Parts: sequence; structure tokens; C-alpha cells
Amino acid sequence: MRRSITAAVVAATAAGGVLAAAGPPATAGAPGRVAAVTGTYSAGAARAWQPLPTTHIGPDRGAAADTTVVIDPSALRQRYAGIGFSLDETSVSNLWKLTPAERDRAVRLLVDPRTGAGLDRFRLTIGSPDLIEHLPFWSYDELPAGVTEDFGLRHFSIRRDIDAHIVDTIKLIQRHNPRATFFASAWSAPAWMKTNNRFTGEVAPRPGTTGSYFQVGRLRDDCIDVFARYYVKYLRAYAEHGVRIDALTLLNEPGIDVVYPAMDLSIAQQQRLAVAVKREVRRAGLGTDLYVHDFNFWDWRDPNSADTKNYHRILDDPRAREAADAIAFHPYWGDPAVMRDAYEQTGKPVHLTETSDLSPATILDYLRLDASSYVMWAQTTDQDGGTLHWTPSRDNDVDWAEVGRTTRWPNRLVKVDTTSRTFTVRDELYAMGQFARYLGPEHVRVESSAAAGGISNVIFKDRHDRFVAILGNGNPGATTVRVVLAGRSFTATVPANSYATYRWQGDVPSPRRNHAPVLHAVPDVVADQYATTEVRLSAEDADRDRLAYYATDLPDGVGVDAATGVVRIHPATAGRQDLRFRVTDGAAHDEVTVHLTVRPRGAPVGEKIEAESYVAQHGWTDGGPNFVENNPAASGGRNVGWTAAGNWLRYRVDVARAGTYDLELRVANGTGAAAPDAVSLRDAAGAVLATVSVPDTGGWAAYRSVHARVALPAGDQEVTLFCETGGFNVDYLRLTTG
Repeated sequence: MRRSITAAVVAATAAGGVLAAAGPPATAGAPGRVAAVTGTYSAGAARAWQPLPTTHIGPDRGAAADTTVVIDPSALRQRYAGIGFSLDETSVSNLWKLTPAERDRAVRLLVDPRTGAGLDRFRLTIGSPDLIEHLPFWSYDELPAGVTEDFGLRHFSIRRDIDAHIVDTIKLIQRHNPRATFFASAWSAPAWMKTNNRFTGEVAPRPGTTGSYFQVGRLRDDCIDVFARYYVKYLRAYAEHGVRIDALTLLNEPGIDVVYPAMDLSIAQQQRLAVAVKREVRRAGLGTDLYVHDFNFWDWRDPNSADTKNYHRILDDPRAREAADAIAFHPYWGDPAVMRDAYEQTGKPVHLTETSDLSPATILDYLRLDASSYVMWAQTTDQDGGTLHWTPSRDNDVDWAEVGRTTRWPNRLVKVDTTSRTFTVRDELYAMGQFARYLGPEHVRVESSAAAGGISNVIFKDRHDRFVAILGNGNPGATTVRVVLAGRSFTATVPANSYATYRWQGDVPSPRRNHAPVLHAVPDVVADQYATTEVRLSAEDADRDRLAYYATDLPDGVGVDAATGVVRIHPATAGRQDLRFRVTDGAAHDEVTVHLTVRPRGAPVGEKIEAESYVAQHGWTDGGPNFVENNPAASGGRNVGWTAAGNWLRYRVDVARAGTYDLELRVANGTGAAAPDAVSLRDAAGAVLATVSVPDTGGWAAYRSVHARVALPAGDQEVTLFCETGGFNVDYLRLTTG
């Protein structure tokens, strides 16, 4: 498929109207003009938001660099809406264990765009969520004894939120960041609005299955309208305290089979509720947006599974489609690429409304996948990681006091020491500030080239063509990057293991009287796994503009030279792949698809073997939601997760000479405890060649290499990675000499 500027404009307009937000295209500046490029970077608390040397953007003369980033302003994407966290009761409670001065310092560090990270998007809970410190769970319409219904909502009150300092915390955030925005989600309707008269969840075994459950409590059909009015009453109550809530999600994770607060909503009920909420919001004269779904990637749509809820069907109803302003996602199951699919297929913005992933690599990746916002869940706990009332149990009579005594979530973004009444933050906060400090609702993302040479990127611009580029350097050393925009470029050095933000005034050429470049078709390509093949792209441009070649997404081992169009293919994974490449002159672009078939081969010594490149496996369900995970911090963007004792992965290696080799295993462990003797490497006969332990790496995206010595015979052979225990992620393995 090819795509010119005309198609790009249509797509951008359909995908949320960002074309108008970008304003009329600017004309190109004088050919020799240069503009200053300023930058800052963060590499942890000791080097937070530090200035970088000023460089300049001018005519591109192909300066030498370690890698190149191509920016394509002809391809507009989503508007930025914010990065932040939830103001759940547990998090707020811990903030209020600080001294007033420390609490003010903590909030200022988190949200102030001048002296802090500038976090600017916050999730509120409508009534009690699944994570609270103080029992009991609550709604805003708890009935007194003898009262069974309250359709007039006479007993509605947000008193619990006020007493819990949630409103006070919002005010403190607003003081330090007046641009902060807030949205809200309910976990359940009040008990009396539900079929089982129970605010907390209630589960039952799914007939005909083993270990599968469904949510018993459903919204009563006759309570759809009153539940919509309950939402609006909440919006008005907060407005009385000076808090504007700009969006509601329809319901947090509808139908999830848990015993903490939850509720089932059928697709038909979601359609009716969406219409009712929008109607009541309009009647109240409010401009509050409505986000549908608010559940996992997998639950929106997954063609590989018959078990997914396929909540995309909500929008099959034209009235519900009109009522929905955006689609909200959680990342715990499924492929994040569904965000891009939903954005392109529906034309509605997408938001990441809940995640426990603090990795700035994930933030960058999800912004590249069209997420307008990225909001983290429950990010303030105490020095012990508690007290919490969350459980994976499916016991309807669970002992909630015991849950609170034993549940711990350590290593969140903010840790409050309740003894000293002080706090600490994780280093990821400073990288988050490289996004949030410099972006605002005036910024729209533009397409740019895929990660290459250890450098990832995401690019935004405002309507005046002021650009903001966030570059992530995953390399252990400083890396020189050439940034190309419409025949102009600048070169900058990004410090090791850091995130850097560059800002400049761009010159974007006008599409008027411009002839779009044309990419020529490329024959199908056949390549061997772990071998190198080259293909050259070629394009014509009637205006003789300086062209740049790029791809927005590429598998590990594939790269394209921006200037020459030479595609280097060194595939790590066998099978059939479609590679999509573009060429741009800055005013327009064209696209071509290259069909690649990779023949399987054993991995030679020295080659990195991606965990997902197994030839056989045991213990997981192929195509299931919890197996091969998308993890932007992993090599190739994927890892194998949900490991358990007895699971194994088999790989093919080609050893030129018999000998003893170093086995490198790249792993991540976010459990908070090391896993001794967790993994063994076995030969084709099942003999154990080596055993390694998995350390506590500090997070599921915090990868570390562990090593062992293994003796292998010569030849093409299979080896097995055997999970002696579980609870860790596997990124890759590699055999090397030495």
C-alpha cells in the first residue's frame, strides 16, 4: 500500500481532528537559515533535568552520527493529554502521613513543571476502588437502615473523599501545576443499583470450565439512568470544591472476575449507559468527555482468542459511538498495538488510564502507539509497601483484614517513611519529567523513525511548528544522533542511559504546489535467520527535494539508512513478516510494503536469541494473553513472562566448535525477592548443563544479565531453558566465547 499527502491528511483528520489543531502549514525558511536547538536530559536524581549544549538546525549535509532520527511532519497523529498517576485513597493517605512541609515538597517535585517533573494528568475514583488503606469499601450513596433504594439520590455524599484529604490533595496539585487535569472512574455502582445488592465483587465458576469465573453482580437495567445521574452528581459535587473533572470512564474494567469492588456490564448495557451518561452531562451543561472500555488491550479486540470480551462492539451502536469521546486502555493483558488500531479504526483518541509500569521506555512506546495520556495506578505506599486491600483471590468471603495485613506493593514511584515522615522517589520520575515538563495540550505528535542504534524517540509539534523531541538512549555510552526534518538536520550527543528533550523552531514546507515523492515497489525478500541481507529502496521526487527514508516500526535486526534507502536485514525471528517503509520530503510521504520470509536457522555463538524465538515451549498457551509480552524495555520490544515452575522454552543453536561457553541470560524480576537456582539450561537429552539464579532487579522492565558456564558439543542442536521456579521475565539468551 502507498500513501501520499492526500491520504495522510484524511487519516489525520479522521483520527481526532489534529490537522486543524496543527494550524496552517508554515512555509519553508531561507535555505541557509539555522535555528537554535536547546535540550535537557535526566539520568536519575543526581542528573535530573540538566541542560545540554545548545546546537543548531540547518541545511542537512549528512553529518556523521551513530544513528539517525527522521521526523515526518506530513504525518500528524494524536494530541498530548498528560502523564500522571491516580489519587486513590491509599496513595493520598500515605501523602498525608508526611509533615505538611514534606507533603508540599513531594507534590511540588511530582507536578511542578518548573522545579519538578511536571506530571499533569490524574485519575480520581468515584467511590472506593480496589486499593484502599481504610476499610470499609464505600460508594457515594450508602443507604441508612430500612432504606432499600434511592432513585432520587438523596443520600449522595462525597464526605468520605473530603475526610480522606482527596480534595485537599487535588488543591495542592492545582497550586503547583495549574494546568493539571483530572478524570474519574467508578469500580462499581452503589450496592442497591446492582442485581446482587453488593458493592464488592462476587464471583462464580463459569459453567463447563475449570478455574474460570464470572462477575455475578450486574447493574440493574432499571438503574442505568440513575447511575448516569449519580455520575453527574459526582461531577457537580467536585465542581463545588473548584475541581473540574474533564472526563469520566464508563466503568473500571467492566465484568472483571474479582471480589474487590467490581461490576458486570453487558455490551448492551454499556451502550445504553454511554448514551445516558452523555445525555445527563449535556443536561447539566457540562463538557465532560466520556471514555469507553477502560480495560485491557486484549479485552478490546484480540483475533487470536475466543475468550476476549471484544468490547469494541460497544461502538457498533451508532448512538453509543457518538456518545464515546475516547477509548481507555489498561496494559495487563494483550498487545499495545491495539491502541493504534483503535485510533485509526474509530478516529477516537485513546488513553492509557491505568498501569503499574514506571518505565520511561514504555511511556515513549505507548505515545508512539497513539496514546494521548499515560496514567499510573497507586504510586504512593509506605516503607513496607502497604497497607492495601487488594487481592487476586476469588473467595467471596475473603478476610479483608488479613488481606490488608499481608498485601504489599513495594517499590512504587513514591515511598513514604511513616516513622521519619519523609519520602523518596524512584529515579524513573526524572525521565518522566523529560516528557511532562515540556509537553502540553497544544502539542500534536508527528510520525518519526523507529528505534535504532539504542536510540528511541517520540516527536511532537505545536501549531506554530515548535518541535519537542524526546530521545531515549539505552546505550551504556553517550550516543551521537542526527535528527532530520524536511531537508534540515541537527546533531546532538545524548548522554548514556538517559532521556533527553530537545526543542526548536522548525521549518515545515508547505504541501501547496509540492509533488509528493513516490516509492517504487520492492520484490518479495527471502532471508536466512541470523544472516544479513540488504535491499535498496528507491523513490522519485519531481521537485528534487532532499528525501529521507524511514519506518515507524521495525522488528529487531532490521534497519534502514535514512539517506540511501538501504535496508539491512539481520533477522532474529523466523517466519513471514511485512515491513513497511516510508519516504518523505517533509510536506508529503509515500509508503511501500516489503514482504519478508525468514528461513529458520540455528543461532551461531555470539548471536542474541530472543526469548520469543523459541522452536517449542511447554506450560503456556500459544496465542494467550499472558505469554509473549510487549515490553519496550526488552530487546526487540518483547519478553516471555508469567514463568512458572516446570515451564520450558526450546531453542536452536549452531555451535561451530565444541567447547565451554558463557551463557548470558537477560532477566527481570519485580517480585521484590531473588529467585535462587531459578533457571537451568538443558541439552536435547534433558541433562542439566547449568543453573542460574535470578536476582531482584527492581521491576519487570529492569533487565539484568546473569551468567553461567556451559559445555556444548559442535553442531546444530537444541537446548532448553527450563524454569525451575517462576516469577521472572526472560528477554534473551546468548552464548559467547571467553
